[in-house]
Amino acid sequence: MLKFAMPLYEAKYHEEDEWMEISEIILMDQLYRTYKKVTPAIKEMIMGKEVETPDGIYRLKFKGGEQGGQQSELSAA
Repeated sequence: MLKFAMPLYEAKYHEEDEWMEISEIILMDQLYRTYKKVTPAIKEMIMGKEVETPDGIYRLKFKGGEQGGQQSELSAA
């Protein structure tokens, strides 16, 4: 049996101070509204960077509490 985890995403909206977990559908909807091509934005998130839109800031939620600079499972594939 294959075991793998889907990536989790977080958003921090301008009126909020905390990061909240969001679905991939919400993330993609916002990215498509903001960027002509979403693949470069997703690559930035895989590399540990945050992506900003007019509505908020989005990032990939890494497991184990390590954020930024660490190679994720997705980038190794």
